[in-house]
Order: sequence, then structure tokens, then C-alpha cells
Amino acid sequence: MTKNIENVFLATVMSYEKVLDGYYPARGSNGFTERNLTFNFSHNYLLKNQDAIIWQESPLEKGKHFDTLIIDDKKKAIIVVEAKRLQNEKKIKSIYDDFRRINNHFKEINLHGEKLSYSKYGLLLIDVWISKKKGTADKRARLLKDLFSDDRYNDIQHKELEVKIDSFDCSETYHLVYKLFLIDK
Repeated sequence: MTKNIENVFLATVMSYEKVLDGYYPARGSNGFTERNLTFNFSHNYLLKNQDAIIWQESPLEKGKHFDTLIIDDKKKAIIVVEAKRLQNEKKIKSIYDDFRRINNHFKEINLHGEKLSYSKYGLLLIDVWISKKKGTADKRARLLKDLFSDDRYNDIQHKELEVKIDSFDCSETYHLVYKLFLIDK
């Protein structure tokens, strides 16, 4: 599954580069909505795994949801996706909360039959803007580094890529990141 997710992620980065080649989907510094992370990842997942089932805002108890649910019968895998924009320390906490929530509430997904025995994964999709001028001194760059160095999550597969933005004069670089982990339940 690790290689499959990496290939989908690379295709997602290419999708963002294509969009950003001729369209800048933001106003000022408001960034891109998290929904675009899940949409573009899901779209690319389906392109590479056409028999998969994808559902956005998969319902849980009491009006809560996971951002995206992927059921891949060919790979006998289920993937729960949560997306976040890394902007500040509060978002780091929210990412860790999503990690725990995926692990703790996976059983609330309405699965039946053989799907209950599929491999179960959590996937955190994260984007972050980092100042070109400040570079590694940018608070968001430090938050991203901290996210990867936390010992509680050192067994998580991750990849970070900078999305090329050549058509627009941007003072920041845009990074897409994912963290893939196996769910115990």
C-alpha cells in the first residue's frame, strides 16, 4: 500500500502544479481549502485504482465525519483520510488529534462482511506555505519539521514535496505532505 499511496501522492502534486500553471485559486494569503486536498488526492486515487470506492465526509456517530473514506477491494484495503492546513501550533495539535481520532473511531465506519478483515490505514494530508525569504526560519517550516520529528509518530510513512509555482510571483513555497499509518483495529 505504501508504494500505491506514494504514486497517488506524486500524481496529486502534479495535479496541483498543473492547476497552478494557469490559475491561482486563492485571494491574498487565504490559501487553499482542505477540501481541495481530499478532492485532488481522491481523484488521483481513482485514476490509478478505478475499482475503488470513495466517499467524502464519511459519517460517524453524533454528526461527526472523516474527510474521506477509500475502500479498495482489489488491494483489500480501507483508507481513512483527514486533511489539514499547517498554519500554527494549534494545527499541529489538530493533526495529532486527527491521528488519534482515526485510530479510536475507525470502528464506527459502517463496514460489513469481508471488508472488516481488510488492511486499515489512516492518511493525513497536510499542506503548508513557507516564506521564501525566511526559509527554515519561518515558523511554519519549524512546525513541519517538528511534525516529522515527534517520536510518538516515528513509524509513520511520510513524504513532503514542494509544488512548483512558476506562473505567479509568490513570496512563499507551497508544500504538500502526507503521513500514512496502519490502524491497529
